[in-house]
Amino acid sequence: MSSRRTPGRGRRAAGRCGVLLAAGLLALGGCEWLLSLDRTAPTCTIRSPVDSSTVSGTVVIRADAVDSVGVSRIDFYADGGLLGTDSSASAAMNWATDSLADESWHVIYCVAHDLAGNAGYSEPLDVRVARPDQRSVFHGAIGLQNGSYFSAGFVARAGDSLLGDARVASNGVISRFLWLDRANFGLYRQQQAFSALHEQTNVNALGLVLPVAQADSFYIVFENTTGYPQTYWARFGLE
Repeated sequence: MSSRRTPGRGRRAAGRCGVLLAAGLLALGGCEWLLSLDRTAPTCTIRSPVDSSTVSGTVVIRADAVDSVGVSRIDFYADGGLLGTDSSASAAMNWATDSLADESWHVIYCVAHDLAGNAGYSEPLDVRVARPDQRSVFHGAIGLQNGSYFSAGFVARAGDSLLGDARVASNGVISRFLWLDRANFGLYRQQQAFSALHEQTNVNALGLVLPVAQADSFYIVFENTTGYPQTYWARFGLE
């Protein structure tokens, strides 16, 4: 004869377990039996830093976990390696990034464990390590329909360097990336012949360190001519 499990039964039973234990009305063995009915993993969410952000020095990773029974601990990971464990449901962990390569990307996530032994994984977040003296040009997601472009303008001084990373969020390519000065951006917008300071086409990702020869207003441009909508993650700064 097949057995049928009532939805939510394990969660309700485990919740009652804690109440009955506190009241002294249930032995530990009974509690373990009730906990064994719980099959629902806790949720774990990283609150900071945010996805695609730039970090430096000692980074404080903050996370929250929620479970119907109770959270026993949160494990913190960076690039697949365990950073440490905190036994509270709202936790923080220090991550030292000084030894990591400048402009490198890294993946962080957390894993929450509940009293019944279930584990819940957070969404992985990508963060970039960079020196704190950088001035931001643009960072975030860029969503482009086919045949459209995105531009971000900034002012740079002679002797600055433009540092940038960009990658495709899913399958696809960056059809065209341009770095233009003010005059050539005007020509680009008018669909006239122009000269780019830097150009790359049909790449999945790019990484740039480009010197600024003279002070001016500049623009970075992303084009999508793939025939499909595309989303890019990009981070550009000056130093």
